[in-house]
Amino acid sequence: MQRRVWLMVLNLMLAPPAFADPTARVIELPAGVPKALVDRIRAYDAAIKKRDAAALEDFWTNDYVFGSPRGERFTKKERLHNIVSGTTGLDTAAVETEAAFRYGDMVLTVSHIALQGKYGGKAVSGEHRMIAVWVDQQGRWRLAANQLTPIAGESKGSK
Repeated sequence: MQRRVWLMVLNLMLAPPAFADPTARVIELPAGVPKALVDRIRAYDAAIKKRDAAALEDFWTNDYVFGSPRGERFTKKERLHNIVSGTTGLDTAAVETEAAFRYGDMVLTVSHIALQGKYGGKAVSGEHRMIAVWVDQQGRWRLAANQLTPIAGESKGSK
């Protein structure tokens, strides 16, 4: 039961409601993963969709790093510019969390994401593996790094 509840929460947090995959599989989070992180991820999802620069600035650590599906590395400033400018954006995303691990004040999630959107100004779609690293900084969960990697043979337009 906990496994199904967690996937529903992640789908609500990370996927646009109109495009969430209701049949996605659920995993169980490690004991002690705080509700505050779940709430924070939900708010982060809303900020990405709205391209809310002020909110995104707060969600990412100062040394935030994004690993793109093309193997590029972006800083917080670069990533923020790409999202706010519309160069990068999601039209749809269905997320299935496959694993989550807590290490003290850090939680690492491994997910499968099927997405459609724009990356680098070009349309993209396909299946990706996503890793996200959340850290608790003085009582506030922030995203320190995340990486999207196309799953071989399933991604279209991301080359």
